[in-house]
Amino acid sequence: MPESPEVDRKPIAEKALAIAKENGAIGQMQTKEDPIGYGLVAILILAMYDVNSSDFEAIAVKMAGIPDVESAEVAKMDLALG
Repeated sequence: MPESPEVDRKPIAEKALAIAKENGAIGQMQTKEDPIGYGLVAILILAMYDVNSSDFEAIAVKMAGIPDVESAEVAKMDLALG
């Protein structure tokens, strides 16, 4: 979540993708934007990980440390079967 609506979201998304990749993201990743309200837009990073060897809370902490980021969290996790 950016600190304000005026923040340039592109550098945040690029750095978040880099953090995801550095921390074990597998395959292709995506970014999406989710309008929250009052001009604020959340940046969503969609990535796949090996669940057994990933520390998702640590990844969220690293993403929260990106300049102009208010907060970061793991919003959703699905397990793939097969």
